[in-house]
Parts: sequence; C-alpha cells; structure tokens
Amino acid sequence: MLFRCFAAFAAAAKIASAQQACTNCTNESPEPIELVPAPWTLKGDMYGSFLLPGAGVPLFANSDSLPKKAFPPLERQYPEAIAGEYTGRLGMLQVLRYTETPVGPYDELLIIPGFFGFEDNGKRQEMTRVSRIYVSQKYTAWNGRKNWNIPKHLARFDWTYSDDGSATVKVYPFDTTGDPTESSPSEKPFFQMTFSPLLPQNLLSNTLTSLLPGLGLNKGLNLNPTIPFTTDLYALLGINATLYQPPVPAANDSFGAITDEGPNWKAVVPGQYSTNSTLGLVNMDQTGGDGEETGVNAVGDEFFPNFWPGLPKQNVGIRLRDATITFGEGIELPNIVV
Repeated sequence: MLFRCFAAFAAAAKIASAQQACTNCTNESPEPIELVPAPWTLKGDMYGSFLLPGAGVPLFANSDSLPKKAFPPLERQYPEAIAGEYTGRLGMLQVLRYTETPVGPYDELLIIPGFFGFEDNGKRQEMTRVSRIYVSQKYTAWNGRKNWNIPKHLARFDWTYSDDGSATVKVYPFDTTGDPTESSPSEKPFFQMTFSPLLPQNLLSNTLTSLLPGLGLNKGLNLNPTIPFTTDLYALLGINATLYQPPVPAANDSFGAITDEGPNWKAVVPGQYSTNSTLGLVNMDQTGGDGEETGVNAVGDEFFPNFWPGLPKQNVGIRLRDATITFGEGIELPNIVV
C-alpha cells in the first residue's frame, strides 16, 4: 500500500501546472491576481513539529483553552470564521519553502491547533483545520482563500542557514501592526524557530578531516539518516487529516489579497511526500519576539516564551526536503452546523 502511495506522489510530481497565475509572483508585481483552480501540486521543503496532549494541546481541551493567537485578527471579528468546538487531540506547526507552485515560489507558516467539532448532515464530526496561516506573496494568499477557505495573510519571512544543517526562520506578519490595510510587516517577529538535525550535518566530515587531512573527506558525509515520509501514514494510524475550513471574510487590504469565498465551509485533502526526510530538534525560543515586553502585540496576540501555550522550548521535529505537496479540490459543505 505504501509503495502505491509513494508512486502516486512521484507521478504527481511530474505533472506540470497547466495554468500559471503570474510571471512575476511578488507583492510588488502589477499583474492581476487570477484564480488558479485546484488541484494544486507543489514542490518545496517542509519543517514541522507536532502539538501533542500536554505539550501544546491541553489534556482537557475546549474552546476556552485556545489562545487568541490561534486565529488571525481579521477572522476573530467574524464568529462564523472561527466557529466550531475545539477538542484538541493532535495539532501541528509547519513552515514551508515552496520552490515550485502554480503561483510561483513562496514561504508559508501554518498553525493547525488540533481538531474541532461540528455537525455535518446531522452527524457529529471532528476534523482538523488550518486556523492561522501566513504566506509571503499575494497570489497564493488570494487563491488559498478562494479555493479552500484557507485564511491566508501576508508576512515577510527571513531565513538563515548554517553549515551544521540547521535552518532558522523569522516571520513578520502584515496584520499584527494594527493597520487594517495590512500594508507592511511588523518590526518584530510573530514567530521564530530553528530546526537542527539530531547530529550536526558537518560533524563526521569535520572529525575525519581533522584526523585525516588532505583526503577530501569534507563532502557528502552525513550522520543523519534520511527516510521516506508520506502523510498517508496518518490514515494507517486512524487519523483523518482532511481539513474542514470555515468561511473566510474579505478585507480592504493594500494588496487586494484578502478575499472571501461564499458562506459555506470547504473540505480539502492535503498530501505531503518526500524520500528525503530527517528527524531533528525544533527550538521555539521566542526571545525578542513581538509582544515580549507587554505580553501582547498590537492586535492582542498573546506572547508565549515558546510561541504556543504548553509547548516546550525544544521539540522533536521533521524536515522534508524536495517534498511534493498536493491540495485537492475544495469541496463545498453547505450542511455544517456549529
């Protein structure tokens, strides 16, 4: 079964997008934002860390236990955009660097705080959702809201890479300054993290080079094994990873990116696959972050020393290099009751 899953993802990776939304896919581009319908197939790197019971997810979760920062400032003003009873169980933080997409390269931070309860066609359901998400350019922000009710907002992403294989990212949102037009990034980061492999990437090569100089042993040596990974494993563990997204509101933002998409919820099945996956540690220290001095930022997002309540400073994480990411068609859900 897993081999079939890997083969399907590999085949999807070869499918070129038939429609491109832009040639210069940046916030400064004068090209109009156009709809690129789902499904989408994307390529890039993913850094992720789970929110687990007692470590990012309350043991007795309810909607009162969710921090305000779980939702964007705009969506918090609309009850239908944050509807659903929070039940926790399992969540995830992810940062992605997309190199190939139907709307050009972009960076992304997303928060999946866990599961939410509701009724669909009279049946009780609990599903996950992306409750807050930042992207680095307007074309994906607009399309994400249109295609899947994904509440994308803009942010600046700053990346730093080190010889030991670690990667650090800082995220500066456009919607946390108090400016309703979301025209520019915050001065201090809303989110920052460092992913480090379990052993420094250059540890073995440095050691051998010091013992046996001149033998050219400083390349291609890595103590961190890579393994294949697919999100289809979640189904084998009894986890339904389908995203159920409530409707999103529109805003009069400076870039024309914050659009709405009707009154209905939407469901989408995401997928991630890589043959080059590595476990590591994720440092969530937020020293110097926005709101550190006062406890909240300009729009009321709480400051936590490790970004999220109950989350330790060091967390087990995973890095997927050269991953294939898929987003299916957004399915309208007109019968959801919360």
